[in-house]
Amino acid sequence: MHPRLLLPTVALAAATGLAPAQASAVACTAGDADFHARVGELALARGDWPLAGTAFACAAWSSTDAAIAEHATRVAFENSQFGSAARSARRWLELQPEREEALRFLATSLLKQHQNAAAAEQFAIILDAAYQDRAQGYLALLGTLSAEANDTGAAWVLEQLAAADPGLAEAQYARSVLWQQAEHGTRALEAARRALELRPGWRMAELAEVRALLLLGQTAEGLARSGELAVDDDPLTRLNHAWLLAGAGREEAAIRAFEELRRSQVATAQVLEGLGSIAFARRDYEAAGRYFTELAQGSRGDETALAYLGLIADRQGDQSLAIRYLERVSTGPRAVASQLKAHELTTRLGAVERAELQLDDFIDQSPGSGRDVVVGRAGQLADGGSSAEGVALMKRASELYPDDDDLRLAQAFLLEKVDRVPEAVALMREVLKRRPEDPTALNSLGYTLVDRTRRTREGYDLILRALALKPDSYAIMDSAGWALFRLKRSAEALQWLERAWARSEDPEVAAHLGEVLWAEGRQDEARQLWNEALADAPENRSLLRTLERHPR
Repeated sequence: MHPRLLLPTVALAAATGLAPAQASAVACTAGDADFHARVGELALARGDWPLAGTAFACAAWSSTDAAIAEHATRVAFENSQFGSAARSARRWLELQPEREEALRFLATSLLKQHQNAAAAEQFAIILDAAYQDRAQGYLALLGTLSAEANDTGAAWVLEQLAAADPGLAEAQYARSVLWQQAEHGTRALEAARRALELRPGWRMAELAEVRALLLLGQTAEGLARSGELAVDDDPLTRLNHAWLLAGAGREEAAIRAFEELRRSQVATAQVLEGLGSIAFARRDYEAAGRYFTELAQGSRGDETALAYLGLIADRQGDQSLAIRYLERVSTGPRAVASQLKAHELTTRLGAVERAELQLDDFIDQSPGSGRDVVVGRAGQLADGGSSAEGVALMKRASELYPDDDDLRLAQAFLLEKVDRVPEAVALMREVLKRRPEDPTALNSLGYTLVDRTRRTREGYDLILRALALKPDSYAIMDSAGWALFRLKRSAEALQWLERAWARSEDPEVAAHLGEVLWAEGRQDEARQLWNEALADAPENRSLLRTLERHPR
């Protein structure tokens, strides 16, 4: 693994008298701003980001120089030390009350820590102070909030802001988009329709209404409305309709829509991606390869195309070619998964040192991806029989990112995966204490209690709380169905699991749904479902374990 994730910090902490454990309390040792800044620079060079964040925060609070507070804020934020970033940003604002950047760092750091009410206060100040046109302000903040992993918190923040502007269509549109991301279709649909009342015919709000309908499972109505909008010559609307058809499983209609756009030479790259992804899902790798090769050539190495070409080569048995493609995916949303897959394949071919160097180079070039690489690599180690090494890696990562409870949940998932269930449950409970209204934390603990302990009723109650916050999440629907099955309420379980399967076709949902079908005496249906899911996900752990319990 990358050496910066494994460096010891005890000696450095002892030398400075400032231990990493003090990070949350900002307990600064004696010394002036220069001393604390030197400690911060040394810690940063050693890869001890918690200590660096704390030391720079101490430097900020020991000085009246706004530049020091700004530097402390940026260093902490860039290294995901969001508690330190928030503390330094507050000092920055004391020294420069009108500095908008400081407000943004503070607001975003609070939201990342799920301090939603405090974040809303800061975003309200930004909206009031930074934008003369409040309509444009909402659209600008939408761009910021939609990028946050805390999607329920982001939607809640926008909800509080929009309450001050009930007659502003842009505020309602932003509400709709964020509630869609937070998987709350009822609120998303209400907001989209309110936006259309305020601004009839606004295309963006019309598209938001369509997506909300689909999120609610009203597929026929949503696609019909999308088709009506796609009749005109707006390429964005036509492309959106093609993707919605594909996402809803209407593959033939989607292909026709994409081909029509291709003949019109509209959005060529997106069209090729759409056609290629459909062919890949159908396991027509020859056709998919042609589409993605054309896409890669036309856009000079499109990284989506390279990622797919790598997966296609792997499915066709050419691991060396797969590695060459996947290693070139260095940016974008597919980068981490592609690099980890390349590492796995390279290791499988016996070139272990080369695999480690490749992953190190990627982290050097994309330091912001380090956390996700660690999570994926730890999972690979556990899957490969090195569970102790994987757990140790996750523990070290959690020490380096003490403010990251998402990482703590990932650590708990790994512990559960290697059958250290009591430790996993304890860790999830810690996270839930800090984030009691987070549907992910609620569902994670609830499902683990249902699946791996005898505390089924407690787990089900937690899942219901998660479902109230995120009612259109297929993952939480799946948890609810599995809990009901464990509570011997199979008829209700089927309803939830069938809804989850219809919305996702996720292999883990298939494993659970098949179990309930089997228990209900519908073994043929269960086997057919498992076989279909296994064809798409041959290495899925839940499916494989299920099939072990029900051999052919």
